[in-house]
Amino acid sequence: MQRLLTQLPLLKRAKAIYPAKDRVPFAKSILAKAINRKGNPFLPGELGVLLSNRRIWMEIRAKQNQDEHFLIVESDSEIQNLDLLQKEFKGLTCSYDLFFWGAWLGNLTLKKSTCTKVDALHMAGVPLLSSISGAYGYSLNKKAAAHLLKKTGKLHLPVDEFKRYIDTSYLRVGGIVPEVIAQGPGESTIEPPDYKGRINWALIKLLRMRNQLIARFS
Repeated sequence: MQRLLTQLPLLKRAKAIYPAKDRVPFAKSILAKAINRKGNPFLPGELGVLLSNRRIWMEIRAKQNQDEHFLIVESDSEIQNLDLLQKEFKGLTCSYDLFFWGAWLGNLTLKKSTCTKVDALHMAGVPLLSSISGAYGYSLNKKAAAHLLKKTGKLHLPVDEFKRYIDTSYLRVGGIVPEVIAQGPGESTIEPPDYKGRINWALIKLLRMRNQLIARFS
């Protein structure tokens, strides 16, 4: 976190919510009733991450400026290209309500027909909805914050499963590839070591190939 604050001094540290330590009304009841899309019970850490993001979205929803974008990163996020982020932030986000600077561990796929060149390496455009996953580097405006709050009012999906609950006919969603913000290395602090939700790299590679084929004609 200290490295991020050094790179972006205007970042505001948001206190994380830990259901195991912090008072969360009805947390036990909520977790007992909620089953995620894989048919597994929600983990307390997943509830904490959702509540932490929702608290930030509430702050953004209360802002006066309708179009201003606010960058959200996790404490272990890594900025891959600080110059690009600083120089292009306003220009890239002005056409979108929700923008992904990194997603799905670098496997975000853009629709070919929407791609515009940012520099010699990076392209920006509208991502395939199926390739959006992860909350380690995204920005949003007031409209998106209100939409995300509405869609996550009931616990049914982890916060990073944006592709399963956002309405792309209502929100203008954008992204950049290769990702400018990446997820840092290390073990998850949310999932216990024996949790079954570990990354299946073979499946991700297969899905990426499928997405690239679809994106070529999108």
